[in-house]
Amino acid sequence: MRDDEGELIHGSAVLVGEHGVLIRGASGSGKSSVVRALMDRASYGGMFAALVSDDQCAVRETSGRLLCTAPGILRGGLEVRGSGLHLADFEESAILHLLVDLVEPNQSVRFGEDAATHLQGVAIGHLILPKCEIDAACRAIEARLFRQVWKK
Repeated sequence: MRDDEGELIHGSAVLVGEHGVLIRGASGSGKSSVVRALMDRASYGGMFAALVSDDQCAVRETSGRLLCTAPGILRGGLEVRGSGLHLADFEESAILHLLVDLVEPNQSVRFGEDAATHLQGVAIGHLILPKCEIDAACRAIEARLFRQVWKK
C-alpha cells in the first residue's frame, strides 16, 4: 500500500547510531521488543538510538537510498504488548541500512553476514532471524551493523 509518504510496510524501524533498521514480521513476532531492546542497549553503551516508527513504516526510494518515516498518527508511539502505546524518543526519518525479517525458527538463516535483498529497487543488507528471540536478534543486528565479518 502507498500513501503520500511512501509505501506502507508492516514493520518497525529504529535508528541506531547512523544506521536505520527496518524490522518486519508477523504480529507478535517481537518487532517492537527488538526496537526497544536496541534502544536500551545503545543507551547503556553510550550510543544514540531512537524509534523511527512502530507497526507501520512509510518507505520510499530517494536518490538511490531508502528513506523511512512514520505515518503522522504513529510518530513517537512504541507498543508494549498488553499495555498499549507508550511515548518513545524518536526521529522523524532514517536512511535504512538493514532489513530484518523475524520468522519461524526453522526458516531463519544462521550465517547471513553477506545477505542482501532489494526494496523498491535499492539493495539493502538483510537478516532472517527467529521470531521472539529478542536478545539474539539484537546481537545479530549489532554485529551486522558494527562488526567486521571474519574472512579466512
